[in-house]
Amino acid sequence: MSYIIKTTADGLIYVKSSHVIHIRRPNAIEGARALGKPLVINADHIGFLSYNTEGSIAFFMANGFEIALKILHEEAEEAMNCAKSRTEKTIR
Repeated sequence: MSYIIKTTADGLIYVKSSHVIHIRRPNAIEGARALGKPLVINADHIGFLSYNTEGSIAFFMANGFEIALKILHEEAEEAMNCAKSRTEKTIR
């Protein structure tokens, strides 16, 4: 896997699992794990991109989940914009 974050023409964002901090609902004890596979995010389900309470970059999803990542804000914003415009691009 030669990318950290990339987008597809189908509006998906692929994130290397080692750059995922956590996937969880805010104010919930349990969370989900990426388990070594790339995380696939549908850009149509992203509510907004911001910093979470721990100070890391996070995609806040329409279903209430928060996906915190170890990437720069500019990279996450570029990935979200490329995926929403259905552009295939490898960010980093």
